[in-house]
Amino acid sequence: MLMDGSKTLTGGDLWSYLTSRTERIKRAGQLFEWIRTKQIVLPEPSTFKLSEGKDAHDFLESRKSTGKIILIP
Repeated sequence: MLMDGSKTLTGGDLWSYLTSRTERIKRAGQLFEWIRTKQIVLPEPSTFKLSEGKDAHDFLESRKSTGKIILIP
């Protein structure tokens, strides 16, 4: 179906680079240390009421969001 419309599906992962359990644990530890010491700061999620679903979608489409968008029931 993708090829019929000349569309492409791409993706990526690190499994070809992080080939051992030891390496994955080491890299994860490094990442969590950066988060703990605030060398990497994760943005707070944006929240919307479920009834504001359109506003949440508009916010996503505006490209102003940098983190997760959560709909609250």
